[in-house]
Order: sequence, then C-alpha cells, then structure tokens
Amino acid sequence: MTSVKVAVRVRPLNKREVDLNSNFIIEMHGKKTTITNTKLAEEKLDGVSETTREAMRVKDFTFDFSFWTVDRLDTERYHDQQTVYNGLGVDVVDSAYEGYNACVFAYGQTGSGKTYTMMGPPDDVGLIPRICQELFIRMTDETTSYRTEVSYLEIYNEKVRDLLKGNLSDHVVHNLRVREHPKDGPYVQGLSKYIVNSYTEIEGLMQKGNSVRTTASTNMNDVSSRSHAIFTIIFTQATIKSGIPSEKTSKVHLVDLAGSERATATGATGVRLREGGSINKSLVSLGTVIKQLAEASEKGQRAGKGTFIPYRDSVLTWLLKDSLGGNSRTIMITTISPAEVNYAETLSALRYANRAKNIINRPTVNEDKNVKIIRELREEIERLKTMIGGDIDSISAPMVKEKLHESEARMKVLTEEWSEKWKDIASILKEQGTLALRKEGAGVVLDSALPHLIGIDDDILSTGIMLFHLKEGKTRVGKSHAQPSVDIVIAGEEVKVEHCMIENVNNSVTLFPAPDALCSVNGNLATQPTKLTQGAVVVLGKTNMFRYNNPTEAAQMKEELKKGTFLMQKSGMRLSLSRTTLISQSMGDLYRSSDNISGWELDSSHREEKERIEELRGQIRCLEDRYHAEEEERINQQVALEMELERRQGQLDRAQRDLERVQLEVIQAHQTGIVKLPKGSEIDVLLSRLDERERDIQERARLTSETLHQKIEDLHLENECRKERTLGHITVLEDKCRLKDTEVKLLQDELAVKKQAAHEQDAEDQKVINVEQEQLDRMRKDFQVLFHSQLDGDKALKQKYTEVEQSEQKLQSEFACREGEMKSRWEHSVQDIAGENRDIEEAWADLRHQEDELNQLLETEGLTEGEREEAKTERDQLEEAKTLLKLEEQKVATRERKILDAIEVEMDRWEKYKGVELEKVEEMKDAIAKECGNQDLDRLSGKIHEKQTVISEMVEDLKHQETALREFEKDIEQRQKKYLEEKEELLVEKQKLHDTQCKAVIKFEKDIISINEDLEDLDTKLNDELKEIQEEREGLLMLKKSRSMADSGIEAGDLDEHLQMIDVSDKDQQRIEEKKKELTELQAAVDRANEQLEEKVCHFDLARDNELDFIELEKDSLQERVRQDKINALVEQEVKRRMFEEKLEREQKRQLERDRERQERDEEIKHLKEAHHREMKKLKDKFERSRADTGGRTMTPSLSNPYVTVMSADSEMDMPRRKSTGCSLNQELPGSIHISIPSYRIQAYGSDSHYEYEVKIVIGDDVWSIQRRYSKFREFHMALKSKIPELNALVFPPKKLFSKTDKVAAERREQLEFYMRSVLEICMKIPSCPLHLSQNAFLSKQVICDFDPFFRKGLFETSKYGTA
Repeated sequence: MTSVKVAVRVRPLNKREVDLNSNFIIEMHGKKTTITNTKLAEEKLDGVSETTREAMRVKDFTFDFSFWTVDRLDTERYHDQQTVYNGLGVDVVDSAYEGYNACVFAYGQTGSGKTYTMMGPPDDVGLIPRICQELFIRMTDETTSYRTEVSYLEIYNEKVRDLLKGNLSDHVVHNLRVREHPKDGPYVQGLSKYIVNSYTEIEGLMQKGNSVRTTASTNMNDVSSRSHAIFTIIFTQATIKSGIPSEKTSKVHLVDLAGSERATATGATGVRLREGGSINKSLVSLGTVIKQLAEASEKGQRAGKGTFIPYRDSVLTWLLKDSLGGNSRTIMITTISPAEVNYAETLSALRYANRAKNIINRPTVNEDKNVKIIRELREEIERLKTMIGGDIDSISAPMVKEKLHESEARMKVLTEEWSEKWKDIASILKEQGTLALRKEGAGVVLDSALPHLIGIDDDILSTGIMLFHLKEGKTRVGKSHAQPSVDIVIAGEEVKVEHCMIENVNNSVTLFPAPDALCSVNGNLATQPTKLTQGAVVVLGKTNMFRYNNPTEAAQMKEELKKGTFLMQKSGMRLSLSRTTLISQSMGDLYRSSDNISGWELDSSHREEKERIEELRGQIRCLEDRYHAEEEERINQQVALEMELERRQGQLDRAQRDLERVQLEVIQAHQTGIVKLPKGSEIDVLLSRLDERERDIQERARLTSETLHQKIEDLHLENECRKERTLGHITVLEDKCRLKDTEVKLLQDELAVKKQAAHEQDAEDQKVINVEQEQLDRMRKDFQVLFHSQLDGDKALKQKYTEVEQSEQKLQSEFACREGEMKSRWEHSVQDIAGENRDIEEAWADLRHQEDELNQLLETEGLTEGEREEAKTERDQLEEAKTLLKLEEQKVATRERKILDAIEVEMDRWEKYKGVELEKVEEMKDAIAKECGNQDLDRLSGKIHEKQTVISEMVEDLKHQETALREFEKDIEQRQKKYLEEKEELLVEKQKLHDTQCKAVIKFEKDIISINEDLEDLDTKLNDELKEIQEEREGLLMLKKSRSMADSGIEAGDLDEHLQMIDVSDKDQQRIEEKKKELTELQAAVDRANEQLEEKVCHFDLARDNELDFIELEKDSLQERVRQDKINALVEQEVKRRMFEEKLEREQKRQLERDRERQERDEEIKHLKEAHHREMKKLKDKFERSRADTGGRTMTPSLSNPYVTVMSADSEMDMPRRKSTGCSLNQELPGSIHISIPSYRIQAYGSDSHYEYEVKIVIGDDVWSIQRRYSKFREFHMALKSKIPELNALVFPPKKLFSKTDKVAAERREQLEFYMRSVLEICMKIPSCPLHLSQNAFLSKQVICDFDPFFRKGLFETSKYGTA
C-alpha cells in the first residue's frame, strides 16, 4: 500500500496580476506551504481574539514537495523543471521499470502553470517529455525486449477526442465513447495507440496532439486549455531470468487537467462559458471522488468496499478510476497563483491537495499471467525435485512422475509460446518498415502507406491476418515450388505454378493473369490486364481471396465523399453492399472447396474438442445475430424518432411561415383597407406545374425501379433453385461416395477377420504339428536305439547299413557341392543386379546434388538474363535425365524380379529332387530294418510312417490355407480397386458440378452488379431532376415572398414592430394570437421530441455497450479456452513423449541387465559343462577299472533300459556335493552357525515388482534376519567367486523366464537356502577363510558381518517385513 504523493508548485506573478497591484500571499519553507489572507489583517473582527484571528489569517499546509518557482535569481529557493522532474518524474520512471502503474496529474486554477509543468516550452520541457525521454535512455539491457505504446486524448465538454487520429483540424469530432471491460476496467473505444521505438517518435506524436488540442483566450490566460488531456504510455519489458520468462507491463497516465475558473474572473460568455461549466463539473466530480477516497482510507476501507465512489459522475474520474483509488502509484501536483486576487482559488486548490494526500492505493506488479504460471510451475518442479532428492529415477509412484513431467511440459510449452510471441512481434515490425501498428479501443489497426492485399480466410483454425505489400514494380504470385521463387505464395485448386503478376506503377496497380489462370476481380473473370481499384475483391484460383487496399486512392475517395451529395453516399453504400454480397458468396465457395487453404485435417483425438469449440462459436454467433437484430430494431426506432422530429420541425416551420403571412396580410389590409394578396397568380400556376411534373417523374422512376427490383428477385430465385439442385446432386454424389467408403471398409473388415481366423487356425495347426513332430522325433530316437541294438548282433546287416550310411553321406556331399555351384551362379546374377541398383542410387544422388546447386544458382540475385536462361535449360535437361533414370530403374526392377522368380523355381525343383533321393535312402534303411525280423522294430517303423503321413498332410493343408488366403486377398484388392475407381468417377462428377455452380455464381454476380448500376443511374437521374425542380420551386417562392414584402415595404423581422404601431382589429389580433399559440405548442412538441430522441439514444448506447461487452467477454473466454486446449494438447503430447523416452531408457537399462545376466549364466553353464566333463571322465575311468576288476562283467542295455550305467560304491562316495538337492535342508552346519530362509514375500508392484527372501542367521545367542532379493544373492555369489576359487564348483540357482511367479519363488527359496549352507560349509573348511576356526576360534555376528556386507542388517530392516 502507498499513499498518493502530493506536490505544490507556485509560479511568478503574471502581467494581469502585476497590473492589479496584487500582493504576494504564498510562502514556502521546505515541505511546508503557507497562505496569508492580507485582507483579514486590515479588518477588525469583534469578539475574536488575536490568536484566533492570526490562525484565520495564516494557514499552513504540509506536502511531500513544495516547489518555489517564483524568481530565478533566488537560486537557493528556486526549483526549475529539472528539480521538479527529479522529485516526481524519476519515481514514475522507476515505477514503470518495476512494473507498477503510475499516474501524474496536475491540478489548479486556470493560468496557474499546469501545462507549463506537464509539457513546458520547447526550450525548457516539462514532466511528460522528460519522463518519456528517460524511459528510452534506460533501455540499455540488451537481453531485454521493450515495447512502448502511446495514446493521447482530450476530454472536452464531457466528450472524448483522439488527438492522434489523423488530421482533425478541419473537422473536429468528439465521438469516442468510454466503456468498461469486465477485467481490464475503463477504456476508450476506438482510441488509437501507436508503438514507438524512440523518443523522437514520441515527441512527434506529442507535438501532433498538442497542435490540435482545444485552447482559447480568456481574461486570465491567453492560451487557456479548454479540455483535460491524458497522455498514456503502456510500457512493456520482457526478458528471461534464470531460464524463466519475465514480462512486466506498466500503464503510465500523464494528465494535464483544465483549470478551474470563475466566469466573473475569466469573462467567459457563450461557448467559453459552456466550456467552463463542463470543466468545473468534472473537477467537482474529481474533488468528490478524492474526498470519499480519503475518508475511506482514513477508515481503513478499500476503495469500493462498503463505500460508493461516484467514478461515473464524469468521464475524467471514470478513466482515472484505477489511478485514483486502485492499482497505481499516483502523484498529484497542484499549481497555484501567489496573487492576492486569486486567494479563494488558491486556498481551494491547497485544500484539494491536502485531502488527496490521505488516499491510500494498493499498487501491484503487472505481470503477464502466463509468466506467473511459468514461475509457479518452476517452483512446483523444484519442490517436487527437492522432495525426491533430485533423482527422477528414484521415484516409485507413477503419479508423481507424471505430475512432474506434466509441470515441466506445461512450463516448456508456455515458455515457447511466450518467446515466439515476442520474437514474431519484433521481426514483423522490424521487417515491415512501411507498416504502422496502433490500437483503437479493443482493436488493432495496421496502417500501411503502400497498396496491399489482405487475405480473407475461411479456415476456422486460422487466427492471423495475412497482409502482402505491393511495392513499386512487379510482384509475382504462384506456388511455392515455382522457379524462380514467387513473391506471394498461394495454393489450392486451379492455381498455376506462376499464376499472375501484379504491377505497381506510380501508385496504379494492374493485375496481369497468366494464360489459362483462373483470376476474378469483383466477380468478373479476368483474362486480360485489369486495373485494381480501392476495395476490389480478388480471387485467385478457387480458394484464395484477397481484398485490395490503396491508401492514397482511399483518401481521395473520402475527400470526394465529403464533398459529394447524398446520392453519392447512397451509391457508395449500394456498392459496398454489392461487394459484401460478393465476398459472402465467395466465402461460401471457399467453405465448400475440397482444398482448404490450411490443408490441415484434425485427427479424431481432437474432434470432440473441436465440436465443443464449434458449439461455443455457434453460441457467440447466436449472440451476435441477436445483437444485430436488436441493433436494427434500435436503428429503426431512432430513425422513426428522427423522422418524427423532422416532421414536427416541418410543422413548426410551416406555422412560422403562416404566422408571418397572417401578420403580413393584416399590415397590408391596414395599408390598403382591404385584404388583398400580392400579384402572384402566375407564380402559383408555375408552382402547380412544378408539383405535377415532380409527381410524373417520381411515378416513372418508381415503375422503372420496381421492374429492376423484380429482375433482381427473379435472378435470386433462379440462383437459389439452381443452387438447391446442384447441392442436391452433390449430396447424392457424396452419399454414393460414403457408400463406397463403407463398402471398402466392410471389405477391409472382412479381410481382417479372415486373416485373424486364418492366423488363429494356423497357430492351432502349427501347435498340433509341433506336438506330432515331437512324438515323431521320440519314436525315431527309440527306433534308432532298438535298431542299433539289433545291428550289434548281426554283422552282415550292420555292414549293409554301414554301406547305406556311406552312400547317404556321399549323397549329402554331392548335394552340398551342387548347392554351392547354384549359390555361386545365383550370387553372380544377384550381384550384377545389386551393382546396377547402386549405380542408379549414385545417379539419383548426383542428380539431386546438381539440382540443389542449380536452385542455389537461380536464387542468386546478380544473374544476367543469359545465365538465367542457361540455368533453366540445364534444369530442363535434368528433368529429362530424371525421366530416363526412372525408366532404367523400372527395367532393372523387372529384370531383378525375373531373376528372383527363376531362382525360386530352381530352388523348388532342387528341393523336390533332394526329397526324392533322401526318400530312397530312407526306404533302403527301412528295408534293412525289416530284414532284422524284430516285431517291435517293424511296429515302431509303421507308426513312424503313419506319423510322417499325418504330418505331411497337415503341412499340405496349411499350404492350401495360405494359398486360399492369398487368393482371397487378391479378390479383396480387386474389389477395393473397383470401388475406389467408382468413387473417383463420382468425385470427378462432383467437381464438374461444383465448377458449373461457380461459373453460374459468377454470372449471377455480374447480372446483379449490372442491375445495381442501372438502379444507381436511375437514382442519380431522379435526384438530379428533383433537385432541379426544388431549385426552381425555391426560386419561385423567394420571388413571391420578395414581391409581397416589396409591395408592403416591410422587412420580415419588423412585422411585430409594425403590428404594434397600427390599430389591429380584435378578429385579426385573435388570428395572430392563435397562430402564435400554435407556434408555441409546436415548439414545445419539437423540444419534447428532441429530448425523447436524446434519451432514447443514450438508452440505446447503454444497451449497445452492455451487449457488446458481453459478446466481447464471451469471445475472450472462447479464445482463452481454445488457447488452453491447444496448450493442454501440446502438454499431453510432451508428457507422453517424456514418459515414452523414460520407459524406453528404463527398458534399455533392463535389457543391459538381462544381457549381463545372460552372459553370467552362459559362463556358469560353461563351467558346469567343464565340471560335468571332468566328472564323466572320472566316472568312465572308474567304470573301466571296476569292469577290469570284475572280469569284464557288464550289464547289457535292453529295450526297457538302453542307458544302463554301472557305478561302484566308491564312485558314489567320491562324487562332490554339487547339486545334492536330495539331502535334508534342516541339516546343521559345522560349528555354531545355522542359516535358513524360512519365508519370502513380493515387494512393489507393476514392472518393478520382485520377491524378497528372509535370511535368518543364528550364531549362539545372536539371532537376526535380513531381507534380500535374488539379485543381492547373485552379487554375493560373484563377489565370493573372485575371493575364494573353491566356490567355483558350486552351482548358483540360475535365472528363470517366469521369475515373478509364486512357484518359481518357492523353488528358488530351497535352492538359495541349500546354496547359502554350502557356501558357509566350504568356507569353514578353508584355512585361509576368515570363518575357519584357525582364524576365529569363536564365531560371532560381528565376524560374519565383517566377512561380507551381505549379512549386515540394513537401515530399514526393523521387522520381518522390512526392505533392504
């Protein structure tokens, strides 16, 4: 909170006060200002003490500053303009850079020095220029962007006038209205705002505004300001601090109030008197507001909370609402006169200022709401990261992760949006040197000095305005890939690569369409060069519409309209309406076009949001339609009231003329003795003839107009009928297209279902085949075992079987040799094709490189015409080379396909040949098996053949199913192709209908324009004739009146005086009194009608403002919602991307972990195989020794036990204890250590879930439990293997595929328990191990924990169910 800062400044005596010998009554000492009533010292007051009289005579006031500006020679006390700025202006600039609103307003009586203080003379400028200059001087931070907007207005007779809008010196208007935005507060509708980049620009605007400000000369001031002036600066600064955007906006009001005055002192009369009354009224309202705000501040209340503050009593207080009692740092400087003759005004001003210093404001930093949200998001992100210690990977709750990612994504999107906004504004204003940006009320106006085109876009997603300057010379229009590049890029249907050229010669712009290019101007097809005029509607292709503006031509048209008649205005209005109709029709064509300008189709995920936004847009359109209907009703009512006022005014004029006629007749009767009309019968005859002629002309014009309007109605009816027919045909075609799309979708669904069913059936069949194949493999294995056992007993059959195997091996060798030959032959052909493909790719790369170089050359500005033509020729050659290369590529692809087909055919033949030869070998083996004469062998062989037949049939069935599916796919593709071709034909037919409709619309518009021109010509001719008749009538009437007055010798203004001088009869006096009474009643009726009209206009303005405010608020809400939806979509996309990347990173880490575990498992398997090989070798040696000891007795393998193995008792005892899972798990370890794993439980959830095992250790009286997951056991195993080599023989329980199932966890618990006991048992037998008795005679918990940290209890293992 801060109070209003108040300063007082006293000026020297002026010439008028010196001439009056006025005494000096002001003294200043420091911050104190004293005023003395010198007249009270001369008077003696009875009953008043000297002390009281002195208090009444001398009054002291204390302010923040008291500026003595009386005598420059008094250097100790004199305060110049710079001193005033140092005391007041520096704080304003500081507030602007800190982001606070600020206000400085000067108050005082007329001629007290307010304008001198605020503006000052050119050689000693005042506060406003110095503040503006300092604003730009401080712009030294290169990392900060600055934007300064200024506006300048005056309040004259309670009406607002824009001092910067055009040249207002010739036609002064005060018609701007003050409105109040629901969020932003009061503002002036239509007020222009200019963006300035230097103090020179702002100085020029100030001089322009000051030159047209309303001033006048009074007795007290030669250049008295007759209006309140408000110079407003909106200062915005944007930068990025510590990665966070910062945008602060300050609104600075610099107010020069008109001076309070007394009519007796200023000598004001007439207009000056009314001006003074309006000034005093607004200043009284300002004083009332200040008084109530001061009282509210003294009571500790906020402005408007519990106290009504009458801001709307005047326009001044309404506009300064925030500055007086709200969000602003406010400074009031009161200027006073030191002269005794102005004692009352000076004392009033001091009291005024004394009340103002009690006002308490609550200024706040005006920060962009998005920047505030970004800062809050950064704080939330830092808070979340602080909670988790800054490590995102350590977050276990997905909701916290998602919230963190969402905050980061939203901050990123808002920051990018904010940065792009400032970047775009800066670049556009920097590039467009001829473009001036200013605000008018809630709107923004782009002022351009050059002729230009403005894009008219019907895309609902388009939120910007396209403006293309037509600079002196030629401007080329076409597609983006045109060579050389065009100046204006367009796209859409019927758009040529180089569509047209627009030439600007001496501000005259002409459109030159390219051959066969679709161009139209004001609905007329342009096939020849066409000159563009102000407001022309230009359509290029079918979807690109522009409006042509020429500022110079528009200014000329405005001047002509000012000097023209009502007919020209009417004609212009009709032209405007016709062009509006043209734009409306063309916009409909754009909307129906299949090639929208944006080319952006919303995906299904945003369709619902689009529908909601469209629904809101529909509601706003309904509000606008209702507003337009009510506005039309209001206009009709206002026109009716104006017509009624005009009618009554006509009656009043006629009554005035009747009164003058009666008075004249009475005077003439007195002079001649008879009532006799002047000799004017011929004039009356001429007047009657003029009336008859006027009626005839009007009747003929009415009939002609009705005929033309009937033609327009017929054309509209015909156009509507044709449009309905065309739309009906188009609807039918669209329905057919949708039907084709549905049929294609059904075919796709049918194919998908068929594929799914075939896939499931193939999977089932393949599963059955795999099962049958496994059975077949087992049967073959049993057959081989039994067959070899039979061959061992028959040497002849064995010899025969050996020969068959040799022939099979020879056959396999031949197969391998021939396959190698085929492969080498195939490789040669394939390599040739691959080489050709590589050559083609290299050729394409060379062509692309040459094309890029050629494009860069063409983009060079310094090329001559010859070089450019040569480059174009080379580009044509490149296009021919591309065509030839495509043909060569197709030939190579065809040859490659033929080679691959030949290889596939040869492969099929070779596989069949191999199958036949191998089948012969199998038949020979079967024959040998039959010769054995073993029934079991024959029966097993039969089963094998049956199984093979079954599997072959199933495989053939699978092949047939695949073939049938491929045939079905081909059929579906053919049917889809047929449907798509039919749909394409329908689309072509639809496009033809659309083209026909477009041509008909263009013809319709031409006919309408032609008829409108005929109507305009008719109106022009009618008005010219009526004007001629009216001039003749007025001349005859003036002649008649002059003649009558001349006959009587009396002037019109002397009728009453002549009547008083003559003796008027009672009858004539009664006639005159009746006419005067009628005239008085009519005058009263006119006054009432005028008051009623003004009241209705005020009521209409209020209703209009309320409705527009509501619609504007709804539009703002819709825009904010659209923006928020866009931001939310971007945030959601960014969150998904981050979550996906995080998931991908996590999966990569897990994959690395799995690879490492797989590598470890492979190493363990390798060690196991080596150990198994060593053990088998030992067993074999022992078996050989035992066999030698028993004399060669051995057990013969049989069919029931073909793998019989003989082991001695010693061998069983000598086997190491690896994998002896059959021993008891409850056996005690040597010594006093007992270890077990009694339980396990699952931890976490989702992808992070895992099992943890409770390891219980007992050493004497020490008993403790630890929780360890499987990976900790594996780390323990890997660490001990490197320390104790003897543990390499132990097998660690391997990883399993489905390790998160309860069954696997139960099995693993037993395996881990056995492993841990085995580890401790081996370690306690190794002398070098810390657990051996020689190292530690007494084992304890400390010893085993020092042995390995695995046994040490974790920080959170406080219970059985803790985690490690």
